[in-house]
Amino acid sequence: MNLDCNRIEQWMTVDPVVMESSASLCSVISMMRKRRIGAILLVEDQMLAGIFTERDLLSLVDEFRDEALLRQPVSRFMTKRPITVNADESFNAVYMKMKVYNIRHLPVLKGSEIVGIVSQRDLAEFYEKKIESELAKNRAQVEQLRNFFDLTKCCEGRRIVDELERLEELSLTDFLTGLYNTRYFSARLAEELDRARRQQTHLSLIFCDIDYFKKVNDGYGHPFGDYVLREIGQLLVAKVENVKIIARLRKSDVVARYGGEEFVVILPETGKKNALEVAERMRQAIATNNFQAQGRRVSVTMSFGVAEFPGDSDDCDSLIKHADLAMYEAKKSGRNRVVGFAPKSGSYSDKRSLRMVASG
Repeated sequence: MNLDCNRIEQWMTVDPVVMESSASLCSVISMMRKRRIGAILLVEDQMLAGIFTERDLLSLVDEFRDEALLRQPVSRFMTKRPITVNADESFNAVYMKMKVYNIRHLPVLKGSEIVGIVSQRDLAEFYEKKIESELAKNRAQVEQLRNFFDLTKCCEGRRIVDELERLEELSLTDFLTGLYNTRYFSARLAEELDRARRQQTHLSLIFCDIDYFKKVNDGYGHPFGDYVLREIGQLLVAKVENVKIIARLRKSDVVARYGGEEFVVILPETGKKNALEVAERMRQAIATNNFQAQGRRVSVTMSFGVAEFPGDSDDCDSLIKHADLAMYEAKKSGRNRVVGFAPKSGSYSDKRSLRMVASG
């Protein structure tokens, strides 16, 4: 699969949201919420001056009690002189920039003109479409050969069938961790929720995120960060040897990489109480694991949020949001802990609305 021949301009998000850097922080956040996007490009004199992303927003959450902050120009809070890419750059070039600089959104330029924006989600969708294209091609070859050969006895037929199986597996898995990807997770969550509704059973969702992952990347390098992601993926499915406390997942449970350093776990026929116990075993397995870097042990922890159907949510979107909100509360209350979703009043409601903007 040759990804390198595909230019960004073929698959970037065109017409990105652009605002003046003098706009208020409040107006920028409102636009992110309205458009359900994770980044806005900021300009001065029609030239790119910065970018404001969900990461910038989350860094301000502790200060949102000060209403005057929202009236300040976004130029005070934006990421200035952002990393950019040219419209004729390739998939591999863009992927490497995101990986090296640990960023999720890249403005796309033609000369000095803003022509688009590319995000990690765009990369994932592009990768999946390429795999699906090859899948369709291989399926067509299989159907043609079936008319002439017993595929299990034909060398070429066996090769194509093997390739088809390989591509089908790739289309459902995350290329770094080997876990299921977001596409498969979304489909399975919808299936399991329908089944739980029909059979009137419980379904729980765990949403978890690595604590201070940027510090891990900055302190030890991105290859180590990739190693941590792979190792945590294996810990979550209890495949790491010598782990004393494991999740003990069943075949019906689904573990997927949701994006970046975020993971999700679907637990069919499981109420919140039992899901909290599963999440706690996962938390302990990660906190006690021996991550090695440069000859010394590195401590890595995760924060977990849990929500259930039907007690907390009655559809897929709200179940994901509520598990995510519970995870965010775990972050706010000290990290390296498990929190179940429990709607509250006051400041929690305010933080919840901000979290929804940031995760959009």
